Amino acid sequence: MNKLVIMGSVSALAVLSGCASVSPQYVECLQPNRRVAVEIVGSKVALPPKPKPGAELASKPAKPGRENVMMKAMVQGNSAFDYGSGALKPDGKAELDKLANSVMKGVGKDTRPTTVGAIVISGHIDVTEEAGGKQAVGEARAVSVRDYLVSRGLDGKLMFWESKGAKEPIPVTKFCEN
Repeated sequence: MNKLVIMGSVSALAVLSGCASVSPQYVECLQPNRRVAVEIVGSKVALPPKPKPGAELASKPAKPGRENVMMKAMVQGNSAFDYGSGALKPDGKAELDKLANSVMKGVGKDTRPTTVGAIVISGHIDVTEEAGGKQAVGEARAVSVRDYLVSRGLDGKLMFWESKGAKEPIPVTKFCEN
């Protein structure tokens, strides 16, 4: 009986010590989970319908309608955030610049600006950051993205941010070994 208890304790200790030491390769493998997702919901003035060939023009033009718009962007990994840090790096800022420009100036030939209704910003961490007690990093990442979007001219009053922690991991495409 004592032999079984000792063997069980040694096994548990071996497993726990393996979890405590995280290799740099494992941290690198999980880097896509260090991310912030941004969703913008709004509307644009609808484009007028093209007249049918041969149809006479109506005496009164129709009142322009609105069309709903949803835009998404994600800044993630080593290019956007360092391990355990909420500070936004230049490559992450470049991705957010694209999003801000498309909101304000449109995309491609569509130069209609978007009237923003809400912006939801979700910060995420990877499992090694969670195990290391860095749960607050997810919110720090979301706040740094919020601050940057405000500096680019988006309305901070329409922004909602949260930390999802390590709850919604992105499946990695290569095998990660601890």
